[in-house]
Amino acid sequence: MLERIEQIQGIGLLHDANGKPFKFQKATLIYADNGRGKTTLASVMRSLATGDTSAISSRATVDAKLAPKAILQLGSGHRVTFQNGAWSQLRPELLIFDSDFIERNVHSGGVVNTDHRKSLLEFALGESAVAARNQEEIATNDAKTAGDKVRQLTAQLSGYHQGSTLDVFEKLPEIPDADAQIAALQTRVTAAAGIAFIAKRPVPAPVLMPSLDVDALFSLLGKTMEDIQEDAERIVRAHVTALATPGVENWLSQGQSFVHGETCPYCGQVTTGLDLVRAYRTHFNAAYADLKDKVSRLHPGVLTKTDPVIIENFAKGISDANEKAVGWEDHVSVKAAIFDEAAATKIIQDLRELLVGLALEKQASPTVAVGNNQNKSTAGRLWQNLTELMQRANQEILAAKTAIEAFRTKLSTEKVDDLQRQILRLQLSKQRHTQVVRDIFGKLVTARNEVVQAERQKKTARDKLNTLMSTTLSQFEKSINALLLKFGAAFSIEKMAANFRGGSPRSEYGLALRGKSIQIDGAALSFATALSEGDKRTLAFAFFVASTLANPKLGQRIVVIDDPMCSLDLNRKQHTQTVLRQIFNGAEQLIVLAHDPFFLRDVRDSLMVKNASSPISVLQLRIAQGGYSDFDNFDVDKECESPYFRHHRMLADFINNGSGELRHIAKAIRPALEGYLHRRFPGLVPRDMMFGQVIAFIKDTKPPEPICHAKCLVDELQEINDYAGQFHHDTNPGNADTVVVVSTELQTFAVRALNVIHKGTP
Repeated sequence: MLERIEQIQGIGLLHDANGKPFKFQKATLIYADNGRGKTTLASVMRSLATGDTSAISSRATVDAKLAPKAILQLGSGHRVTFQNGAWSQLRPELLIFDSDFIERNVHSGGVVNTDHRKSLLEFALGESAVAARNQEEIATNDAKTAGDKVRQLTAQLSGYHQGSTLDVFEKLPEIPDADAQIAALQTRVTAAAGIAFIAKRPVPAPVLMPSLDVDALFSLLGKTMEDIQEDAERIVRAHVTALATPGVENWLSQGQSFVHGETCPYCGQVTTGLDLVRAYRTHFNAAYADLKDKVSRLHPGVLTKTDPVIIENFAKGISDANEKAVGWEDHVSVKAAIFDEAAATKIIQDLRELLVGLALEKQASPTVAVGNNQNKSTAGRLWQNLTELMQRANQEILAAKTAIEAFRTKLSTEKVDDLQRQILRLQLSKQRHTQVVRDIFGKLVTARNEVVQAERQKKTARDKLNTLMSTTLSQFEKSINALLLKFGAAFSIEKMAANFRGGSPRSEYGLALRGKSIQIDGAALSFATALSEGDKRTLAFAFFVASTLANPKLGQRIVVIDDPMCSLDLNRKQHTQTVLRQIFNGAEQLIVLAHDPFFLRDVRDSLMVKNASSPISVLQLRIAQGGYSDFDNFDVDKECESPYFRHHRMLADFINNGSGELRHIAKAIRPALEGYLHRRFPGLVPRDMMFGQVIAFIKDTKPPEPICHAKCLVDELQEINDYAGQFHHDTNPGNADTVVVVSTELQTFAVRALNVIHKGTP
């Protein structure tokens, strides 16, 4: 007997399943949602029975962190393990009905092929015909064993050469630097695959350089004007002030246009030698005005051009460009640009001090030349030193930009599929020349030679086997048809026999449906079209049950049945339970896996009908961390209970032993009372009413309506609802989850609610 499944790792969703705490009994029922691992568990046990490790290797966990492994404890604490691709021992006493049994022995996708016929015959003959068949097939089995060995070795290799044929894989040369090549290609693949995203990354660009025309600046500083009286401003300003007449300066300026020669246009007197007239000419001269204007803008212009903020902004621009360049470091080797901000700041401050002094001096005397060649040389040298610092930083930014642009251009030409093929070939080469693969290929060469030798030694002795097969299959046909009749099937099998077409024995049978004979295949109306999916599964189950019940060693067999019922088989539920009970009574152990908790509950109850103390375990495969599956106990009665029973149980458990989460208990009071009223007055309480409305409905009901008998409960129900309604959003929106639940108060109202349910009175 299978006592427990201690551990399963790395197989399907059973990535790290711990079954040590859960003991199997003579009957063990295992519940699991569809896709939770029932089929995987059945396949593990099938692999243990048959030695077919592909049933496990083909189900290795997709994102496995653990290698496939299984530890099962059988009778007397005997442990069998699956590790490193092999079982420590095979246990053929396990008989498994699952989708794999159907696909191996009955049909696959509605098609019955030669392999199905051969497997079904072997299964139908059972152990009683093993000796006779072995005698007939010694040589053939030797050849088959050798062929199986080749297939098994080929299957072992299949996990190593995915994406390539075995022939190509076998001939791959060894590549010493495969890892380095793979790493380089994968980097290119990653980049090429994300080209659209990468292309959106900002690219660094050189920072705009400041400008300063030293030549133009010193040209203005050295500007003079001949025939301009230096104290003209003072003389004219004093005269205008003395006149003290509004607009007089404008009048004097306009009067200059009427002066011709050396006489005053107004009085005719000679103006030659008059200082005031000379001052007018200088003050109102256009060239002088232009010079004054330029000189007036010289000082603020120098301040702007030599502002230290220029250095700060340039340094920030370089920093921003460096940040953009760093964003490409995972694909391009870039060097950060270096800008000596401190040195640049010192240079611009020295330049500022020099030029501001000259500008102020010029502003004081616009017509006097300011500055000398030494000043100009110093200013030019300082500006050149500053721009060289900036240009060096910009050149480094430009170099990074050029490298990035080159990478982007190359990236657009990469072909991911070609790179992936190169990576696959390198990976396959690595796999091909690992020691484990070399060892398998060595065994494969030997196995291929054994196949050639075994094929030459085949002998036949079929008469005796034919007689035995005929007798056995005749009885098998009767047993199957008896089962089909009890299952309520509208069809039966007929003409069950065996032949040696294709060189090895295989079964033959037909179908009888509504008085017509139907071929299994090769006709418009056949197995695939004549039977529903439920009928096909029922036929397969009948094959399995007939052979299992006829097994003379059934008392030493562990029978595993995966999902004997599905949505298509509901009309056969009762006899399925009967069949399971028959197997349970005869077998050493019965293990049933199903996704329907109600069916498992009924099976358990059916097995306990004759013997209430029957040893039965009810377990489940539940969801575990990471979306995997793990073993756990399963309360089938709790799973199958109605909402009313659940709420009633929650209140009773809380009252009796204080179990349960307080807020959940508080929320269970109203639905428990609602369920009670619906059951006491079936069909009389409108189902679309909330509990408060139900109380009002009862209160307003007039005799002789049956609901009137609940009027005595109205006050009690209202008081309970006033308390319980706090915890429901329909009566306390927005605040239901914030109300504090006091356990002693909850205990009082839970007792009052059950008193109403049990007594029917306040």
